[in-house]
Amino acid sequence: MIELVLLVLEQEPGRRSELESALTGHGYAVRLAPDGAALLSEIGARPPHLVIIDLDLPHDDGLMLLKTVHDIMPMVPIIGETATPTVEGAVEAMRRGAYNYISKFSPMPELSDMISHALGKERMEVETREKARERRIKSFDDPASLAAIDGILAKHRFSESMLISYLQDIQKELNYLPQEALRFVAGRVNIDLPRVYGIATFYKSFSLLPRGRHMIHVCLGTACHVRGGTNLLDSFERELGIHTGETTYDDKFSLESVRCVGCCGLAPVFVVDGKFYGKMTQEKIPQVLGGYD
Repeated sequence: MIELVLLVLEQEPGRRSELESALTGHGYAVRLAPDGAALLSEIGARPPHLVIIDLDLPHDDGLMLLKTVHDIMPMVPIIGETATPTVEGAVEAMRRGAYNYISKFSPMPELSDMISHALGKERMEVETREKARERRIKSFDDPASLAAIDGILAKHRFSESMLISYLQDIQKELNYLPQEALRFVAGRVNIDLPRVYGIATFYKSFSLLPRGRHMIHVCLGTACHVRGGTNLLDSFERELGIHTGETTYDDKFSLESVRCVGCCGLAPVFVVDGKFYGKMTQEKIPQVLGGYD
C-alpha cells in the first residue's frame, strides 16, 4: 500500500502538534516544515501527496508561498489554513492555486474530510495520466468503422471537393478523427495525405484524439479573462484531473479553452455541450459537473 505523505507548514506550535497527532492517527505520513525555505527543501527532497500551508505567515508570505508551491507542483492539492477566514481570502487563495481553504478553528474531522477528498482527486489525476499514456491511438482495423467511413465517402460520391464534409461526418460517427481513418480517406478518394492532415489540424472543431461524451469550453476572451476565466479553467483541471486539451480517462469530459463565445455581459462563461453557464464561480463547478452522466 502506498504511503500518503502530507507536508505541513504551521507556525503555531500548538496547532502544529495538533495537526501532526490527528493526521498521523489517520494513517498519513506527516512531515513538518518550520518555514517556507524548509517547505521548499522538503518538496525537492521528496514530493508530497498534499500540502497544508499556514496562510497567516507575516507579510503575505503564506499566499506567496502557496503560489510558489502550486507553480512547482501544479497537480498536488494544497490546503490553505487561516485563523481569520474571509470570503475575499478564500477567493485569493484559490486564485493562487489552493485546492481548498479552511479555518484553523474548524473541527478536525472537517479538515480530515477535506484531505480525503483532495487525495481522492489526486489519485484520480494520477490514474488519468496513466490511462492517457496507455490510450494511444490504436490500430484502426474495426470492419464496422471502416464500413461506416466508406459509406460516408460514397454518400458524397468520393468527391475530392467534399473533404471537409467527409471529416465532419467521420468525426460525428467516431467522435474524433483517428489517424488511420485519415489515411483511409486519402487512399480511397485519392487525395494527398498531407492535405487531409492539413485540413484536420487547421480547424479547431476537428480532433485527432478521442473526445469525451461532454465537451467543456471555457471562455478566455478579454471580459472573461478579467473576471476570472483562468480561475475557472484551473478549477476544471483540478476537478477533472486533466489539463486543457485532454479527456478524462473514462471518456466522460473533454476540456478546451476558447477565445470568445460572444456572451461578454455574462462573464465569466463556460459552455458544456452547447449550454452556456454565465457569471460562474469556481465553487459552482462541481455542481455543474455532477449534472452530467
